[in-house]
Amino acid sequence: MTPLLLNAARAFAMVGFADGKLAPAEAQRFAHMASYDPALSHAGHADIADAWTEAAHEVHTAQSFGTALIAIRTEITEAADKAVIMRVAQAAVVADGKLEAQENQAIFSLAEALGLDPKAY
Repeated sequence: MTPLLLNAARAFAMVGFADGKLAPAEAQRFAHMASYDPALSHAGHADIADAWTEAAHEVHTAQSFGTALIAIRTEITEAADKAVIMRVAQAAVVADGKLEAQENQAIFSLAEALGLDPKAY
């Protein structure tokens, strides 16, 4: 599993968990998105599933986004990778079929952690 895949899963899980729970639809949406995203699709289904499991466990166990944000900020430094992370995170906002203010705040925090302008997202 690549750092980009794991951090994409972290970003998706972080945004998905912003409302206090991860829905099965969010796991399915991440798997589908990662399977077709040009930057992530080279990973096999097993790696995608493992990345989701690890990221979801991290976010759920921590009950906060600090650990995920630090890992993402530390490991994702290239502009192209930052764009992938934000694209994945934005897809998570509507993955469960609901738009929650907490999910938008998670996007804002993620953009800030990556050194990006949160207003652009």
